[in-house]
Amino acid sequence: MAPGRAAVLVSVALLFVGIETSIGNAQETPAPVKAVQLIGLTGVKQNAKGTLKVENGNLQFVHGKTNADITAASIQDVVAGDDTQRSVGGTVGVMSMAAPYGGGRFLSLFRKKIDTLTIQYRDVGGALHGAIFTMPVGAANAIKTELVSGGAHTTTTGQPTTDAPSSNEQNATQSPEHLSGKINASAIQVEMIQSDEIKLPAEFQIALYENLVHQIEKQRTFQHVYRDGDRTAASAPDLVVLHSTVRGFKAGSERARQVTTVAGATSITVHCQFTSPDAKPLLARDVNGKVRFFGGNLKATYDFAKKAVHVTHENFSSTESQ
Repeated sequence: MAPGRAAVLVSVALLFVGIETSIGNAQETPAPVKAVQLIGLTGVKQNAKGTLKVENGNLQFVHGKTNADITAASIQDVVAGDDTQRSVGGTVGVMSMAAPYGGGRFLSLFRKKIDTLTIQYRDVGGALHGAIFTMPVGAANAIKTELVSGGAHTTTTGQPTTDAPSSNEQNATQSPEHLSGKINASAIQVEMIQSDEIKLPAEFQIALYENLVHQIEKQRTFQHVYRDGDRTAASAPDLVVLHSTVRGFKAGSERARQVTTVAGATSITVHCQFTSPDAKPLLARDVNGKVRFFGGNLKATYDFAKKAVHVTHENFSSTESQ
């Protein structure tokens, strides 16, 4: 073969290799998907609309001028809607897209089915956070795959990521020395919600936890509110630790509530165990969260959080406020 012809063939081959490489790289970086952050991202409002993508090993949510980045390596668990359905059964992992412009009872019956992505991640101080996203059907699995490839961890839905208190601690009642008045506590640490015996969808677990943290912070009963795993909590004086275990869960029907307003209620029963840092029982209460009429199923987690905060307000007092 003539040298000139061989050089041409080599050049053409290299050209095709370059084209294939460019196509491969384009395929490796999927375009951002439209998503709604329901709850969980620091500095981002609930129900914020934006775009979600995985880039340079980070999960990135963009909402207007706000960018929220989470490194894949910091993610303790990532669960897509399909995972929840396989573990829990039914279609509780598929949520309904909110009707635009407050479409009301009639239009809400025609909401589109969407996918969910639920993550647990730790910040640089070790504090545990959770976030829930909704997006078009099928997008969550692709993002999950990218995150796991980038170093994110994933567990079986419902498997605890932190240790739950022992059964003796969970069944304890208020200690005798605190029966006559409020318990002095300047700080509280909120542990991740556990659901060892109840098949709880991942998005409900995270919504329970995040709503509980937010409501306790809003109530201001305590001077400091720490998350699960926050290393700075170790030096907090008069610290109380809140362990929460789901004892009952009924996944109601949002559609049934909208049609009849008397059926399809969603309810959650959570056992709240307050202890000292060395696991000494201080107080135990069962708290119920419900949504009976209009509203998404996750509103039951907000109802629980409001009632749990009432328990803390009635039974604890910050030393600063005395």
